[in-house]
Amino acid sequence: MKLHTGYYAGQNYMPLSRLRLNAGSATELCRLGPDTQFVFMHLCYPYYEELLAAAKQWTNAHVDMCWSWIINPVAAKDYLKKHIVTAPINKLLPFGGDYIPVEPVLGHAALARRGIAQALAELVGEGWLTLDDALDLVNLLMHDNARRIFRLGQKTAALRQWSEDSHRD
Repeated sequence: MKLHTGYYAGQNYMPLSRLRLNAGSATELCRLGPDTQFVFMHLCYPYYEELLAAAKQWTNAHVDMCWSWIINPVAAKDYLKKHIVTAPINKLLPFGGDYIPVEPVLGHAALARRGIAQALAELVGEGWLTLDDALDLVNLLMHDNARRIFRLGQKTAALRQWSEDSHRD
C-alpha cells in the first residue's frame, strides 16, 4: 500500500501541524496492519527524521523518496545518507514520482542521480562505506528494491500467463 506522507503541491496552503503527524500515523498503520507492506511517499518532508525512525523500527515500513529530489535536493541527499547508515537499505526506493504528466521525470531523474552519487561519495569519503560497498548499493537502490517490494517478478509471470491463456482462446 502506497501512501502520501509529505509536501503539498501548489502555493499558499501547507498545513504543517497536520504534516507533522504523518510519521506517527504511519507507524500506527504499521502496527494495525502487520501483514501489509506500506510504502510511504515523499519522506514526510520536512519531518523526514521521524519517517527514518519508522523505517528502522517497523518491518513493514518502506520509504519512497519520490518527489523529494525536486522539493529539496539537499534534504533528499541527507535523508539517503542517513537511511543507508540507520535503517535497512532494502526498504528504500530512492527515486520515483507521482506526476500526472511524464515530462518532469527526466529532470527529476537527473537531480536524483546527482544526489544519489553525492550521498554515496560522501559516505565513502566519511568512512561509513567502502567504495566497493557503495557501488554494490547502486543496483539494489535503483532496481532490485523496487522489483522486490512491488513483486514485479510475480506480476510479470502472472501477466505472461494471462497473455498465453488469452491467446489460446
